[in-house]
Amino acid sequence: MPTVRKLGRALGSEELIVLAKRLDDIEAIALEQRLEIAELHAADLPALAGFNRRRCDTRATARFAAGLDRGDRGFVARLDGGEVAGFYWWADRDHPHLDRLGIRLADGDVYGFDFFLAEEHRGEGRAVEFLHGIETRLRAFGYERVWGYVRADNRPARWLYSMRGYEAVDSVHLKLGRMP
Repeated sequence: MPTVRKLGRALGSEELIVLAKRLDDIEAIALEQRLEIAELHAADLPALAGFNRRRCDTRATARFAAGLDRGDRGFVARLDGGEVAGFYWWADRDHPHLDRLGIRLADGDVYGFDFFLAEEHRGEGRAVEFLHGIETRLRAFGYERVWGYVRADNRPARWLYSMRGYEAVDSVHLKLGRMP
């Protein structure tokens, strides 16, 4: 019997789950901090370009530069030696994804997207550590709620967001290739 994922792909669509989390309820973690999480700046683009080459996604580098030009903001996670381990992008204003996802940002809301931690750095709670660091920094900036999405077939990411207290608020079916 075909799976929902296979049927959706055969029909040229995929299911995305819209998520939201109140930032006044960030659960502490009992993990040693192993990642340095900092706000992403244009000076980080060369290191991110190298990171993207290693993960065979060179198109992401142009997308990152365009995002910064558009006003998107981000965080970069680095290991002790300065090696890039991951990134997270966010916006607190209009963003091309919002209409497609049916999200309307209110005062105090922020939209997070493009969360990635390199496979070799996953495990041992690093994804939890990174997401916790993102949440606490967004709260420190004054945001009250974070919105985002996850692909319905991405079970590890769904589990991570669920563990961190994100709630599924909607489900959207989009044509393949509509979300970066």
